Amino acid sequence: MGTLNPGQMFDHNLDVVKGPSLMHRLDFHAAPVAGEAINEGSLMSLNDEGKFIAGCPVGAVAIHAMPIFAIQGINDFDANSDIGNTSGGVMSGVVATGGFEIATTEFDADDYEPGQLLTGSSVTAGLVGKATVLPYGLENVVGCVSRNREINADGKSMLSFWTMFLPCGATA
Repeated sequence: MGTLNPGQMFDHNLDVVKGPSLMHRLDFHAAPVAGEAINEGSLMSLNDEGKFIAGCPVGAVAIHAMPIFAIQGINDFDANSDIGNTSGGVMSGVVATGGFEIATTEFDADDYEPGQLLTGSSVTAGLVGKATVLPYGLENVVGCVSRNREINADGKSMLSFWTMFLPCGATA
């Protein structure tokens, strides 16, 4: 009997709305930190060991966490092994360097309007939310809202935005 309880594929979602095709988009793969809670569509970044962590924390001087959006969740069978499963415990994510419009279920429950900047620095790890300070301040900016929230075919609220990275000017 297996030991892994994967989430339902409609609970958490990441949709690359526009941008390069699957074969040409900029993505990155790495192992997650053990015990980290990362869902599909979550904001994540690399720690100093090169492993995925939830969120995009403010770093030390001249070190900035690059925002990456999870293509699969940590407990999905293509990212984590279970009895009889041969996956390698590696996750993938879309790197938020720009050139993408994505939609995700992983955002805080605020209201949004086009043009608002998004951060992962001041909200629950793994979620995006409204930036509350100007760029280059105390928060890493990871996106710019492209549309108001929408409901997907599974009845889940999705937030669409263009990925971008404006690192904060402060340090941890």
